[in-house]
Amino acid sequence: MYIDPRHLEQLAVIVDSGTLQRAAARLGTSQPALSRMIATLEARIGAPLFERTSRPMRPTAIGVELSGQGRAIRTARLRASEAADLNARGFFGVLKIGAPPFLCRNLMSEAIASFLRARPNIRIDLIPDYHAGLMERIRANQLDIIVGPSKFVDQGDTDLRLDPLFSDAIVVVGRAGHPVMRLARPRPADLEGVTWVGHSQRSALLSDMETALRLWGLRRPRIAFQSESAEAVLELLRETDFLTVLPSYALRPGGGDGLAVADIALPARPHAISAITLAERSASRLVADFRDHLRRRLAGRSADKAAGAPVRSSPDPHP
Repeated sequence: MYIDPRHLEQLAVIVDSGTLQRAAARLGTSQPALSRMIATLEARIGAPLFERTSRPMRPTAIGVELSGQGRAIRTARLRASEAADLNARGFFGVLKIGAPPFLCRNLMSEAIASFLRARPNIRIDLIPDYHAGLMERIRANQLDIIVGPSKFVDQGDTDLRLDPLFSDAIVVVGRAGHPVMRLARPRPADLEGVTWVGHSQRSALLSDMETALRLWGLRRPRIAFQSESAEAVLELLRETDFLTVLPSYALRPGGGDGLAVADIALPARPHAISAITLAERSASRLVADFRDHLRRRLAGRSADKAAGAPVRSSPDPHP
């Protein structure tokens, strides 16, 4: 048996109001229209909805039950309308973000925290991964946005859109108090006996590190440890005299994580960090707002601000 949900909503208002006059005023209709609705609904179910002799209107048992259903329908409709409105304004839904592990550690978590504070009705899934995995995920519609190096996207990748956010340098990092950190403009010979921490074979950071150190003049750095875990790499640096090469955004400002940056200008161009989305997919309001939030939060960010230490990009550290 089909019952029009609108009739149930109107019935709930009548029961709550006690009279057709008050119910008509609340619903913006007329008393005769509500009387006809009651007659139609009673004919449909084959039973009276109100006791005929009572004033104010007193619902029968089936009237109470159906008015309760009408109240639930009205609540669900209002909630659906509210959710649709929040979604249209970017305040509802799930946002899936991918980023390299070291970018997730500080910048992304801080940006996400401030975004969520203003939008308590959304959920954000942050997926750490490397270049190949992130590209595969976004093309499979498993990610809404990637935040990572612009070089993730080849010039021929016309299916992807790049929105630049900031530039960042790679730097030599070790524990605060490491002997190398006390040297002014150390030379390759000063680092010949140093043991290095590498990075995942899936990470472009590993080849960036090897290339930068080789061009700087350190021909055969001894790598004793590699990991896909950003925290494992950083903890090992804090506990040993090992060194590594990291993007400066991986460090907390002012040495807050117990690490420092060596006074070495690696011969490497700064990395451009971008928001990467599928060009063919229209960005939802939530994605667009998060992209704008990142742009505002990261505007003007420099390697100096990120690391809290001098970082230069001269190709020759010893002119």
